[in-house]
Amino acid sequence: MLAVLGTSRAAAQGPLDALDASRGDEERVTALDLRREAARAPLSIPLPPLDAEQLSAARDNWRERMVSEHASARVFGAMLAPMMRAGLPAAELRRVADMARQELDHAVLCARVLSALGAPAVHEMPRLDDVPFHEDASPLEAVVRNAISIGCCSETVAVALVATEREQAGPPAVRRVLDQILRDEVKHSRFGWRLVGSLAPKLSTRERDGVDAYLVDVFSHQLRFHAPFLDMPSSDAKAASIGAPHGASNWAIFVDVMLGVVIPGLERAGLGAHAAWAEATRAEPGTA
Repeated sequence: MLAVLGTSRAAAQGPLDALDASRGDEERVTALDLRREAARAPLSIPLPPLDAEQLSAARDNWRERMVSEHASARVFGAMLAPMMRAGLPAAELRRVADMARQELDHAVLCARVLSALGAPAVHEMPRLDDVPFHEDASPLEAVVRNAISIGCCSETVAVALVATEREQAGPPAVRRVLDQILRDEVKHSRFGWRLVGSLAPKLSTRERDGVDAYLVDVFSHQLRFHAPFLDMPSSDAKAASIGAPHGASNWAIFVDVMLGVVIPGLERAGLGAHAAWAEATRAEPGTA
């Protein structure tokens, strides 16, 4: 699941059974419908005793994750052109193409859990903003920007969040789904850090200044993307065992990863992450 600059978090609304044909082409609602895929390999998830609100929270979280994972595939696809322009090896391009497929696979995994929780695996897609092309940057700088935003930030935070969910999971089927997602998220995070580690030393002074300026936007977006955690209820252990969110804990995990992993890691790569985080937090009051 990515928090990529330019994307928005899917609202946890009810599933759509039909598109609204009365809207104009530009406003028409599109839906992600994975009911057929979920039905091909159904999961059996014994539910702990939950009230309606707890079950609804778990369903909403898996529904939102399903849409977010599906939408993330386009982000990895958008990485390919800048990497080609920068002359990266074909093996690296194939890895990124595989990552796009893995995000689509994650969406199906989430759909299977959602279906097992008694909800149809269909939901409105959020408005998908264009992935930045970084036309103001050199090809090398553009690749480093994407690697930071996607791998070093979004995927690194995702590793910590999914790992925590995996520890809290109760039913074996839920654990297996989170295991598979986590394995891929770890690979995506490591890929981003490896690219930054190998490419950042090659940046010119001007390119490095451009990346440092971009870090403020990346961090501000991360703060806005994860801010909904602050308004989420805190699920108990039974609800968390099937995927209901614990908002306060998730926010704390996000901040800990940014401060303890992301910012120090980028500083070691020679980038001005501390200063960028300070500026981003000043610009996003009420978050960190």
